[in-house]
Amino acid sequence: MRMEITMRRSPGLRRLWRWIIPIGGGLLSAIVIVIGTAHVAWYLRLVLAVIAFLYIGGQSAAYLWSSHADQG
Repeated sequence: MRMEITMRRSPGLRRLWRWIIPIGGGLLSAIVIVIGTAHVAWYLRLVLAVIAFLYIGGQSAAYLWSSHADQG
């Protein structure tokens, strides 16, 4: 007889991670863009940072939302 113990994450924690990961990744990419483009005018850096935030955050969010367990 073999007993297995499985731990499952709560749905609330999973929903929280689906927000934290894309926002964190987007912010990190925006910060890297701002630091890496120190020689560029501030308004162009701002535009690049916003684009990076939206793109990286959007990609991460799309990936995490498409991995729902209920989607065969």
